[in-house]
Amino acid sequence: MRHRTIVVCALAAVLLAPRFVEAEHTRYWRQSDSSEFEKGTANGVSISSDGKLMPAPLFKPLADPNLAYIWQLRLDSRGRLYAAGGPSAKVLRIDDSGKSATVFEGTELAAQAITFDTNDNLYVGTSPDGKVYKVTPDGQKSVFFDPKTKYIWALAMNHDGDLFVGTGDKGELYVVTPDGKGQVFYQSDERHARSLAFDSKGNLLIGTEPNGLILRVPLERKSGQAAPAAGNAFVIYETNKKEVTSLLQDSNGNLYVASIGERTAIR
Repeated sequence: MRHRTIVVCALAAVLLAPRFVEAEHTRYWRQSDSSEFEKGTANGVSISSDGKLMPAPLFKPLADPNLAYIWQLRLDSRGRLYAAGGPSAKVLRIDDSGKSATVFEGTELAAQAITFDTNDNLYVGTSPDGKVYKVTPDGQKSVFFDPKTKYIWALAMNHDGDLFVGTGDKGELYVVTPDGKGQVFYQSDERHARSLAFDSKGNLLIGTEPNGLILRVPLERKSGQAAPAAGNAFVIYETNKKEVTSLLQDSNGNLYVASIGERTAIR
């Protein structure tokens, strides 16, 4: 009986073998453009416009800072990440594990802009009806500059330690020396000096609202003056959007611009 069982099992294996071979048959198909790839689910790959596949960057959540809005991110000299937002005018420091610690909290609605000087002092611009605060590395907070204007949109620090403050709604740009003394650096025809950056030659770049302009303003330091003066402003680019929210220049001199909002037609 046992011998018969073995023979029956062997015969069944022989009969089923062709079916297993057929199930493992390799099939080929060809896809030639990105629209065909996009019908599937891309897992760990990026699809270029000409249909090529390449490894995709890895994105994963770092932290949940528990803020309704995050207006700006900055790194200090040690590579630590800071996030400014609102609506409770907070600045958080986030470590590599995603844990956050509050380093600044104001009474205004939002911490709109942050930057650092060479000594890792943190400068925070708050809105509305806000001020520029200075937070030392050991946590001491003080009012550094009060422009007495409605909005503080952007902060930028040059190599000489001069702090530039972009404001609205009068389009004024201030320069503040390291001792906290400030004055109007440039008066724009736009309502808001919305974003700031420096180009490779040290000129100040200003993104505006409501006409979405990018202005270049040279810095001229005259003899006997502590703060630099503004040279002749020049419009280097006019976007088709209402508001230039961010500016960044790379090491090759290319300028990257973020802009939002549709312009309102003048009738």
